[in-house]
Amino acid sequence: MPVKKILFFICIIVTLAVVILCFSVFTVKEYEFVIITQFGKPVRILDDAGLYFKLPAFLNTINRFDKRINLFQTQPIQLLLGDKNPIIPVCYVCWKISDPLIFFKSLTFADTAIQKLGDIVNSQLGSELGEYTIENIINVHPEKVKLKEIEEKILKESNKKITGRYGIEIIQVGIRRLEYPSIVAESVYNRMRAEREKEAKRYRAEGKEEASRIEAETDREVAEILAEAYKQSEIIKGEGDRKALKTYAEAYSHDPDFFEFLKSLDTCSEVLKNKSTLILSTDSELLKYLNYTENNE
Repeated sequence: MPVKKILFFICIIVTLAVVILCFSVFTVKEYEFVIITQFGKPVRILDDAGLYFKLPAFLNTINRFDKRINLFQTQPIQLLLGDKNPIIPVCYVCWKISDPLIFFKSLTFADTAIQKLGDIVNSQLGSELGEYTIENIINVHPEKVKLKEIEEKILKESNKKITGRYGIEIIQVGIRRLEYPSIVAESVYNRMRAEREKEAKRYRAEGKEEASRIEAETDREVAEILAEAYKQSEIIKGEGDRKALKTYAEAYSHDPDFFEFLKSLDTCSEVLKNKSTLILSTDSELLKYLNYTENNE
């Protein structure tokens, strides 16, 4: 056989080998599960990262699944609380694939899993909310709010329904948003407004009571200060009057006539200050100081 033909066949064989090798070698990433199927049936499950070999594509098919935690939001749905108040909750759900083989057989795709989980969580949410009232959902007193308790119950009960059936696990469920239907929103706002007004009135009443107490205490202290000031002023006045009387007495004892004269002048000044006409008898005590001629004689 000619050498050219031999080289041609070798090239064809090498090319086919390279092509087959390219379609037979694949990698598994750290965040992936890989299930190898043969004519639709699982034959291998790979969960370790690395380089692997398989039969050509028409014999083996690679199915990749994300092993990381996934997150989605449930669709809004109107539910009734235990006190018949309607409410529209939206939850977030964190989930992951726990058994890739069961997941592949039961759900196959992540979108299918999200739809199934959303239905389960909303169903369980409706069941749990029926045991609570609006005061356990929205309240100005944090100790009365039971959202954490509701979330824990939904997580526990939802995992019971999917364990062993779908190959997935719910990591966390949380209520992300709460809304009211428009027909009840106004009544809820009015109730909240009434509660805040009641609280405000209580604070105002307490403030007035405290203000009255402070005013009464201040008035008492003012009265005590004024009484003490009046007491001290009276003591000082009394002491001053005593000293003045003593001084007058001493001065009077030195010259009684002079002081009688001053006293008469003061009396005249007081009587005559309004341009009054004064009629006195000749033996009046006032007249003897005014009648200068008679006294000189």
